[in-house]
Amino acid sequence: MEALDQYPEVLYDNNGGEPTGLEPDLVKGLYTKMDTLKRSPATFRSWTEEDGMEAFLGTLLDLTPANMRTRVQFLQLFGSFKFRTNATPEDKKELIGGVFAAEEKEKEDARDLLYRQAHRLSLIWSPKPETLLSYIVGHPALAGRVLADRLNPTNTQPLRLIAHPYAEVRSNLLHPIIEARSVAYERIGEIHFVSGVRKVLEMWDEDAGGAGCAQISLFEALLLHEVVEAILDETLPELEPLPAHIIATTFERYLKGRMLSVAVEDFFLSWPPMSSTELAEISRAEKEQLLADARAYFQEESGPEGEEEAGGDLPVDPSGTMPVKKKKVVKKKKA
Repeated sequence: MEALDQYPEVLYDNNGGEPTGLEPDLVKGLYTKMDTLKRSPATFRSWTEEDGMEAFLGTLLDLTPANMRTRVQFLQLFGSFKFRTNATPEDKKELIGGVFAAEEKEKEDARDLLYRQAHRLSLIWSPKPETLLSYIVGHPALAGRVLADRLNPTNTQPLRLIAHPYAEVRSNLLHPIIEARSVAYERIGEIHFVSGVRKVLEMWDEDAGGAGCAQISLFEALLLHEVVEAILDETLPELEPLPAHIIATTFERYLKGRMLSVAVEDFFLSWPPMSSTELAEISRAEKEQLLADARAYFQEESGPEGEEEAGGDLPVDPSGTMPVKKKKVVKKKKA
């Protein structure tokens, strides 16, 4: 889709030297905040391993197909199960089923259900140790360390931040973005995003009053999500996009809960705007329709085309008045 954008804006470009771009301090600010998370995680938010497991499981349920077999495969990819040595295959199946069973109790809060499911998962499964997911779930300070290292201006790995305004792009050509519901993506050290979403996220920040980690804005959470995917792409190139997205979304929810995804949905309610070409075409079509309606109206007033009024062949009096045609009088015959 970036090929459609003729005017991309490079906000940050670090290729091993002094960062350049329209906003070189933007990524530096993210680095400072992640360094703070590394040193003082308690200043961001209280977070237990139970909270992390709940965020991870909620993400897994939201982003994967609704069948237990597929979800178990993802759990095996991310970590390992831990059952009692004497547990039978039937016991294991029952325990796993209990994690994904949607117990519908009257007036039960969805958060309470997710909490119980996450607790059951924590009893039989754990993420692979010393991985970014294990840091996010149980040790956010270590996640902060990994992100700070990647965002450090002295890091020699290339990092670019590119905004796409999609100025004057016909709105129908942008439907793939709408269908994907994706406003940002990462590819080979480059983070691309739809520039219009930034204003919407800033408006949501004003209304939310710093929900989640108050130090992190929704726009920053969006960028950090993509930084996580960049790190996974560089360290685990064999990892497919969906598993990487699940891990990044888990970190996003550590930062801002579900608020970012809701704000992005709000953005798509009014995006994309019509280009000036489309607006001109609509205006021209409306004018042509008005003219067509006017012509049709006057034709109806004057009668069918080619039909003349009675007396239209009478000569015009030099005085400018139309002579009145006299009626022919028929004389009655005498009896």
